Amino acid sequence: MRLSDEQIEEIRINNDIVDVIGEYVRLERKGQYLFGLCPFHKEKTPSFSVTPSRQMFRCFGCGKGGNVFHFIMNAENLDFIEAVRLLADRARIQLPEGDSEEEKRTQKLKQEILKINVETARFFHKQLNSPKGEIALKYLNNRKISENTIRKFGIGYSLDDWDLLHKHLSTLGFSYEALKESGLLIPNKNGGYFDRFRGRVIFPIFDLRGNVIGFGGRIIGDAKTDNMGYKEPKYMNSPETLVYNKGRNLYALNYAKNSGDNTLIIVEGYMDVISLHQNGIINTVASLGTALTESQGRILKKYAEEIIICYDADMAGQSAAMRGLDLLNDIGCNVKVLTVPDGKDPDEFIKKNGQAAFRKLIEGSLSLIEYKIKYLKNQIDVETTDGKLKFLNKTADVLTKVDNRLEREINIKKLSKDYGISEESLYAEVMKRTKPKGEIKKSIIDMKGFKDNKSVNNSENRDLDKLIHLERMLIMLFSIDNSVYKLIKDRINRDYFIDENRQIASIVLDKLENNKGIVAAELFSVIGTEAANEYSRIIQDECNFEDNKKAVLDILKKIEIIKLEKRRKEILELLSGKNDLIEGDVEQLKEELKLLLQKQKSL
Repeated sequence: MRLSDEQIEEIRINNDIVDVIGEYVRLERKGQYLFGLCPFHKEKTPSFSVTPSRQMFRCFGCGKGGNVFHFIMNAENLDFIEAVRLLADRARIQLPEGDSEEEKRTQKLKQEILKINVETARFFHKQLNSPKGEIALKYLNNRKISENTIRKFGIGYSLDDWDLLHKHLSTLGFSYEALKESGLLIPNKNGGYFDRFRGRVIFPIFDLRGNVIGFGGRIIGDAKTDNMGYKEPKYMNSPETLVYNKGRNLYALNYAKNSGDNTLIIVEGYMDVISLHQNGIINTVASLGTALTESQGRILKKYAEEIIICYDADMAGQSAAMRGLDLLNDIGCNVKVLTVPDGKDPDEFIKKNGQAAFRKLIEGSLSLIEYKIKYLKNQIDVETTDGKLKFLNKTADVLTKVDNRLEREINIKKLSKDYGISEESLYAEVMKRTKPKGEIKKSIIDMKGFKDNKSVNNSENRDLDKLIHLERMLIMLFSIDNSVYKLIKDRINRDYFIDENRQIASIVLDKLENNKGIVAAELFSVIGTEAANEYSRIIQDECNFEDNKKAVLDILKKIEIIKLEKRRKEILELLSGKNDLIEGDVEQLKEELKLLLQKQKSL
């Protein structure tokens, strides 16, 4: 899909950055800025700022910044075109069909696959309520799943027949390609197809808009083993297709997001979700048979202030909980762990004990630190000296990662009391692993430079860094205040800028030369994410001048000083005798040097 600059700008203008970011972050106004906790890294003090007047955002902690497109790209893990589509849809702006035949074909294919999925869900649901579906209906009744819940989740049944669905879909006029790409059929040795889901209870998977994007299926009874010794899996999911990406979706989020609760509970299986929803715990989702991904974590963070992991109590479940904890913590989620007692899964527990008992478990969820320490305690025998020493060291590793000093001290006191380890010993071990302040400060200073310019000691490269930076400030000032360009338009063109900045300078100058005007937020739409981070930092930190015209002239002066000094060194190098020069060249260089020194003196 190709869009003109004007179409992209229309989409940006119709998606106010405060409104868009407000759907992800709680913002509080402070003067001309709004602040909130950064959605891209973990922090306790807000360092994420939004500037409504410039339609920009920037985090002073992790350095991310840009316009509304860059925010959506980061928040939803999308590329630029995907972010444009999402925001166009949000603003109800109709996008033109893709220019290429391939793009048109792909979009048409996606729509056809969605229609196939809807028809498949209807077909499976109908089979569940047919005489042949009695075995599946009995299974669901035994699991205490009500008729209302079956209808709500669209639960169905695939008969144990090789090609019943294939035959049904083939009569409805769907294209061969769409049927093949839907993931519902598997090719056989004879060039034909058979049904992927056979003899299974079927759980349709919905996206946030209610589209059926995939399916999960559970066998009834014992798994079959073929003559090659292959045992069919208890659960089977749709493969990834043009409309289904398991790492970017969560089962039942289409319902859970409307629960009105600021907490989301993530469980392992379809039946866990369904049973909890049926018993009034509707803020529950599942991760679709995959290890929790960063994309899923960011989606969870978008819809809840607190995430509770409630995986099975077996070793695999608890290991998955540990991985999920770290992932969610790293992207800035407030995360806890709920462990169901007696090795039960959530489905079993709520059926036996009811909603009130499960809500008590929610209230008793452990924080990240509490759970990790409990996990270590279960893995290590602290009754032995070696075990206690190992536990102390592992616990100190965990506590070192706690940013909040008060939280750390509370946990040290609790550990000391619970496990008979002195506070002094624990504190000493934690401090050994914590960087001294000087070392921390140094790392912050090192990060302030440009990401695309390596820090070097020689003065030539330091001057290059300064030149790159000053030119970028100049470009940003043009986009903030278009009028300053007229002041110096006769002194600069695209070749005035060095290679590192020439492309973006050309875009700005072209707009200004053609009297189209440009704003910083619009400029960010045509530069990469890394560049957007850097330019947003420059605007926020270094372009707040009382007099933009004076600032532009000052910057030009500094640029000229650097360029003159660079040329002076080049001339002196040429005159040093290391180069073979004819007499006329020497005299010409000496004359240039004389004029250059006069100009330097005047500046």
